[in-house]
Amino acid sequence: MDFKSLLKNPYIISLPTLIVPGLSHFLLGKKVRAVIFFVVVLTTFLLGIFLNGGIFFLKESNWLYSLASFGEMGMGLTYLICLLSGLNRTSPEIISSLMFGYGTTFLISAGLMNMLLMMDAFDIAIGRKVYE
Repeated sequence: MDFKSLLKNPYIISLPTLIVPGLSHFLLGKKVRAVIFFVVVLTTFLLGIFLNGGIFFLKESNWLYSLASFGEMGMGLTYLICLLSGLNRTSPEIISSLMFGYGTTFLISAGLMNMLLMMDAFDIAIGRKVYE
């Protein structure tokens, strides 16, 4: 099985977005959209980091934090890198930051937008959504 035949599978073509936002659209030939999606999701993520948004782990003590971690997991590789490096990991200093709520909202939004991009790439791949 070669690379091109793998890209024809709609389930496989939606996964590269977990590595780089917009990568699935780029592989589908929607290059301008891919760049726009990459910039929007990355900007949202970086705003969240700079505003001291918290990176949540799935086994947090608060159920709301666990729910937030599901939203942030949508960032894929970026979430994993932040989690492993400890960047903005929830701590008393981060949580007591004045901008914690805003930053966290940006991080969750970036993850959810990335999940929507995966679904959009899937729809394009199966022919449900056609762009001219």
